[in-house]
Amino acid sequence: MLTDEVKQICNRLSPHGWRDLLLAHGLDITANDLEAELLKELSGIKRNIDGFSDFAAEGKRGIEPGNPAQSLLFHALASPNVTKMVDGKEDLGAFPTLAEIEVVENYVYGLQAPTIQQLFAQREHLKASKMSIVVFATEYRPASETVHKRHADVCFSRTGICRVGNTEPLYDASRRGFLPFDENNDFAFRVLPSKYSAYLALQMDGGDGQLFGPMRFISQKVDDDHPDPDPKRKFWVPLHKLFDGKECIKGLDLNVTLKAHHVNEKIKRVHKLLQEKINGYPKIDNETLEEPPFKFTEGIAEFSTNPEVGNGLLVPIVHSKLIEVAEFQGKPLSFLVPKFDENNSILNWFSSSLWIKSEGRARHAPEFINVRKRKEKDGNITDLNNDADMLKTIRKGQYDAIHFVDFTGDGWIEASCEQLNSSIGNMDNPKFAYSLVTAPDFYPNVDQGELMEWAKSVRPPSLIDPLWKNRLDPLSDLRFPANLELMDTFKNEFVFSQEDESITAIVSLHVQNHILTPFLPQTLETMRHSYLPDTASGVFAPGWDVGLDMTPRGTLHLAAYGLGSPFPEDSKLCAALSSFWPAVAPDAGRTFSITQPTIGPLSDEEIGQSGNIPWDGAKGPSIIKSQSKSQAEYLDFDYVDYVNNMIENKFTLKLTGQVDITKYKSRILALAIAYKAVPLPLNVPEDNVKTEWNVLSFKETSIEDTEFKQAQTQSGSILKGDIYKIEMCTLGNRNPSEDFKKIRIDIEKRISIFVGSGSFQNVLLKDEEGKWRSAKIILR
Repeated sequence: MLTDEVKQICNRLSPHGWRDLLLAHGLDITANDLEAELLKELSGIKRNIDGFSDFAAEGKRGIEPGNPAQSLLFHALASPNVTKMVDGKEDLGAFPTLAEIEVVENYVYGLQAPTIQQLFAQREHLKASKMSIVVFATEYRPASETVHKRHADVCFSRTGICRVGNTEPLYDASRRGFLPFDENNDFAFRVLPSKYSAYLALQMDGGDGQLFGPMRFISQKVDDDHPDPDPKRKFWVPLHKLFDGKECIKGLDLNVTLKAHHVNEKIKRVHKLLQEKINGYPKIDNETLEEPPFKFTEGIAEFSTNPEVGNGLLVPIVHSKLIEVAEFQGKPLSFLVPKFDENNSILNWFSSSLWIKSEGRARHAPEFINVRKRKEKDGNITDLNNDADMLKTIRKGQYDAIHFVDFTGDGWIEASCEQLNSSIGNMDNPKFAYSLVTAPDFYPNVDQGELMEWAKSVRPPSLIDPLWKNRLDPLSDLRFPANLELMDTFKNEFVFSQEDESITAIVSLHVQNHILTPFLPQTLETMRHSYLPDTASGVFAPGWDVGLDMTPRGTLHLAAYGLGSPFPEDSKLCAALSSFWPAVAPDAGRTFSITQPTIGPLSDEEIGQSGNIPWDGAKGPSIIKSQSKSQAEYLDFDYVDYVNNMIENKFTLKLTGQVDITKYKSRILALAIAYKAVPLPLNVPEDNVKTEWNVLSFKETSIEDTEFKQAQTQSGSILKGDIYKIEMCTLGNRNPSEDFKKIRIDIEKRISIFVGSGSFQNVLLKDEEGKWRSAKIILR
């Protein structure tokens, strides 16, 4: 019985500080009659104890049947902020496993299990149009990360995000989550799972966004792709969790199963498009294109069988290399590179990548394809990166380029429960979750949704607006259906419907009582992998996590196959082009010879300008001085090959993985202020400042730094908070380097700036030959 399992969990944790911690609230988890103890009303809940400030104000019991957020025991075990003994000084001696948290969550729903009739009565009371078995990715979050931001709560989405890696997953029980780092290997990436559960759920009208969300309610039309605002949409909202046994729904003995299906068909789509668009292109029959590595369904992700993680944990398959040479019939697979044709509206070249252009916003195949490994007639492979005439060779085409395979993909998670299907007639067909298995996240502690919400709050807007080139919403804010090309071959039917546009939204349980808790935006941030779609980027060109395609009838939908083949090919382009800011991805705009404007600056150490572990294996610019001038020597963008760097395990999370949302925001503001401080030529619009001045160096500086002390002394001004030193320059003529893979650019003007995060109205400036002076920044 669940009561016995909960008792075992309490008995295990009690000696490690948990009994005293919960006893401080009036709950004795060692009571002989544990069920009665958990159901009694608690009058002494102390929300001033570490980790309990965001426990729901309505909560008054150890277990509130049907409501995890109002259950004190569940909150204590599931919240990543409950980590300290009752005195707040020492860490608890042990923490619950994922399986134990799941048992307590099941107990919340099973302690006073409803009947089928009661569940249907709730459907009628809430005036829901449909009820069905629905799969959700679920996560218990602190108040600031929830739908309503009033108290800690479970968040639900029908889309989950896994991330590929080359090392086994690591669960940090104290953080109640998974971490991407391997302490023994700076260049390893742990796979990052997502957790799914099945619920009986109701289809609800969007209403006014107060009863269940969704997170960041869209109250009006955004654009022509989203003509209907959320009040006119339908959302699936969880009603009751489903789990095995007789304690879930009275009178039924349930057996709930989850199945995962994923596909990667990038290479197949490359060949199909080339065959369609180029007359005489070598044909591969459709049957062959359905075989690996053109299209494959194995080796992407599967549910864990580890009993300590419970049910529904989807884990990407570990591969020693994140990308590999694609092989077919035991030999490297290649394709014929087409000849460059500037008049071709579909095929072209971007730098040294084959560029398959979109048709409108639709991408029927990977946008960028690596073509720098030539397969010779004798079977040997030539790396074109070693050829000074590489671009000429690529544009001439008519050679065989090696395909690479990555292990990303998308698919669906389905749930089945025969006992419910056979006993309930008036239910809609089961609804699946959309599952994305995506590239690594180089800022695992910075979420897309957090960045967007912060940017909208920055005052004055003129500080951020000139940098905000594109509006990039998190995936949770998009209203597109999931991949409409996904086919269940066993049932011979498509998996997702074009009407199901709210599949990436994040919702909460339906709130039937008035929320008493005020907004609590200051709760601690979680430092763990989050697999809900507000942590993923929305759709851009082409995207870091997902892209868009269109059906023949003109319906846009999400799809993973529009991303690069393999994924590092467009990761490079996104990073180099200021990461299409505001995407939470590394902004490598100042690393390469194309010198794009910098928006979300990487530090000198993170790009390898100092130190020796650049995040992408590509070392930042160096300064070369002569008697007459100084030059910045950059890697030639065309010769930077992220595919090579990924194969050689040169990518690392060691530095970018330590940046949290506070630090990320501080960096952006510091650079925005620096752009306000530098002089502009006459008649140059202020919005062009970031293209006139290139960021040469960006680093956080200690208040004990000798130059910073000198700057404060000379200027007579004091800066507070985190201190950043930013060096900016204007660039002149481009010159060849002794190494054909590099380019030297003349430095014309140079200026150094100190910015303090606690005093953005004032900066310290020094021209190349001058002294430090103070400058007041006027923000309008």
